Order: sequence, then structure tokens, then C-alpha cells
Amino acid sequence: MKLSRVGFGGYRVSLRDPEHREALEFSLQSGVNLIDVSSNYGDGEAENLVGQVLRKSFAKKKSSRKEIFLVTKVGYIQGKNMELVESRNKEKVPFPEITYYQPGCYHCISPEFLEDQLERSRKRLGLSVIDAFLLHNPEYFLMHSEKKGVPRAEARVEYYRRIREAFLFLEKSKKEGKIQYYGISSNTFPVPEEEYSHSSLSKILQIAEEVGGKEHGFAVVQFPGNWYEDGFIKNRNSNGKTLLDLCEKFDLLPLINRPLNSFRAGQGMIRLSYSSTSGEEGENPSKLLQILELESSLTERLGANSQKNTLSTLWNEYGDRIKTEEQFQILLEKSWIPLLRQTVDELSTEHGKETAEEYIRVLNTVLPYLEEQIRIRSSEKLANLYTDLIAKFHSEGYKPISLSSLMVIDLASILKNGTVLLGMRRRKYVRDILPIFQNPLPKIDPAHWGEHGI
Repeated sequence: MKLSRVGFGGYRVSLRDPEHREALEFSLQSGVNLIDVSSNYGDGEAENLVGQVLRKSFAKKKSSRKEIFLVTKVGYIQGKNMELVESRNKEKVPFPEITYYQPGCYHCISPEFLEDQLERSRKRLGLSVIDAFLLHNPEYFLMHSEKKGVPRAEARVEYYRRIREAFLFLEKSKKEGKIQYYGISSNTFPVPEEEYSHSSLSKILQIAEEVGGKEHGFAVVQFPGNWYEDGFIKNRNSNGKTLLDLCEKFDLLPLINRPLNSFRAGQGMIRLSYSSTSGEEGENPSKLLQILELESSLTERLGANSQKNTLSTLWNEYGDRIKTEEQFQILLEKSWIPLLRQTVDELSTEHGKETAEEYIRVLNTVLPYLEEQIRIRSSEKLANLYTDLIAKFHSEGYKPISLSSLMVIDLASILKNGTVLLGMRRRKYVRDILPIFQNPLPKIDPAHWGEHGI
């Protein structure tokens, strides 16, 4: 099967957003044939959306099942899974070996939990067979053990024992025809092996062979990779081999995630998104002002004793200090949304439910505009990186017009046999990577890629 160089990443995809549905349909029509989701993306909604889109596509004969490679992942306990776990705990039939990492986020890869989740994923996706079923960040166990002060050697013995038990179940599921392959998605595959939470691919391959023999089903390895996080090609952390060395030697499918969301030491998350035409693509400032004026007209109806926490006042006071989209999302979740909920409640009490719902619609309209302003502001700082990479790798042939498409194209070139996963929730994100299907990939020596090892 020939897989597309870029895959549809389903993180932050919602079943209720028609734009997300349209973007997935457009990506499939454009040549993308690998879809990556997880049981916890959208609390299961990502899998539901993919299932609905695929059923429609198969029914209309726009694509066939054998042309699509579907990856989903399991391990997180959040949302509905949290309710399931708490319900089973009350009934005295808990899932074994749960890692209670922090409130609201547990983790588990016990066979009993995997069996439950596999059936739920198959049902949501509407597929009898899942192409690749991955353990999703099993290193949470190591991270939790480190927090508790467990000796590293002791924690690793238990970590790989749990992976072995999971592989026994996954080999059984493969024989039953419920999955074709299995694998692991881990953020700590690329990190230096001396780090406590490092996941050793060579050790995991050894376990797979002991469990499933030479014809074992372990075939897919997912990990982060981008310009600043280059450990996947720089760190020789598995018996002197890099991740890509091992993937090539053992015929594994490498999937790169987070090609644009890069964590840089001392700077936090950097969104690797910049366009040479950014100024032309920005949202119309006058449109933003119109929406904020509409918000003001609604909140003016509140009484004199109201706190009148409005998005407009919050933006005017704090907007210039927000440097990244990540900061904006954290500020929204921790501070602004709770304050704005108070305003919604006041409007509902004083002027009725319809006024409150109108205000919510205004908020939902204006937030993407503010997010776009922050994106443009932060991306302009990446102009030099974009210019340098164009000169370094694209002096001849096709020149990507955006840093995001450049990043995906260059990573695809380095991967050789593998796929770069990209969040494509909007049609414009899909259009951004279409040149990867239309132009030859540049020749890039992995030794010349990346700022530094992790």
C-alpha cells in the first residue's frame, strides 16, 4: 500500500464543526490516505467524525476501504473514559494498573482497558478492522514514577513489563482480525536514553519479537519531530542507532507528529507557521472592530452593579502581552472564559436566555479573529527562519510560500518511507500542503537538519 507523505491529524477535531468535516473530506479528495486519531481526541468525537466521513465516501465510491490507512491510539483516561473508570471503581470492578497521573488525566495500557477501548474505537469508526492500533504515550507511567521518586531501574522494569502484557493482547487482536498492526506513539522515543522517561525502541522491538516471533505485528512508531526538536535524527539512543535508523532497519512505519508545534528550551511552544504573504492573509481589522462593537452593545444592557467582564476589555488590557497561540489558549481556559461565563449568566438573568445565547454567538465569532491576530504577530518573528531554510534547502526547484508547508515537505524528505501528521481542521490548512503532491521533494541530508539535539 502506498501511503501519502502527509497524513490527516485528528487532534482538536470536533464532530459538531462542519468546517472540520469539510477539511477531512477535502484532504481525502486531495490525495491524503492516512488518518491519525485517538480515543481521547474530542472525547471520541474525532473517531466518530472519521467514521461518518469514511462511510459516506465508501457509499459514494469516492474511495474504498483498502485505499485508507487508519491509525488510532489508546491509553488516556479523560472525559467519558474518566466517567467509565469512576463507575467501575464504584462497582468494585476497576481496570487494573491505572496510572493516576493528575486530576482529570489518568492513563492505562492494561489488556482489560485495551480490550474495552478497542471495541469502542471500532464502533465509533464503523470499521471491523483498524489498520494500526497504537499505545498512546505509555511513558506517563515513567513520568508518574519519577514524580513519586521511584528508582529509575525499578520503574523501567515495570514499564516494559506492562508493554509486554499489552503486546500479548495486541498480538491476540491481530490474530482475531481486529487490527492489522500495532505500535506506540511516544514523545520520549527521541529523547536521550539517560533521561528517566526515555522509551527505548530497541528494547520494545525485542519485546515484540519475544511475544509475537519474527512475524510480530509491531510496525508503527510515532514521535514528535520539527526544526527545534530534532532528536529523532540526532540522538543515538537505541543501541547506538537513531529512531530513523531503526525504522529503516526493521521496516517500521515512522509517523512524525507535531511538525509545527515545537517545544524549544527556555521558550516553550513555538508555532512554526509563517507566510511570505502573511500581511495579505490577515483577518480584516475593521471586521474585528464591528464584532467587538456588537459585543459592547449587548453588555451595555447590564445593570450598574455588573462586573461587565467583556472580551473587548480583556483584549484591550492584555492583548498586547500575549506572544503565542499557546499562551492565548491557556489564558482563555484559566481566566477569560470563567470571567465571560459570569457575563453570560448576568445577561441570562437580567435579559433572558435569548440575549445570553446571542452573546455566546458573538464570542464564538470573535475568538478566531483574535487567535489569527496572535498567529500573525508571532509568525512574523519566524521570517528569518523561513528565509534561511529556503536558501538552505530550496535554492533550486519549488519554493514553499509558507514555513508550515516547508516544514512538512522537508520532514517528508528526511523520512523517506514515512508520513508527516498534520492537523488539518480547516480547508486552508489542507491547501497549504497540496504542493507536496505536485512537486519533487528536496534532497536533504539529515545531518544538516535541525538546530540541535533534544
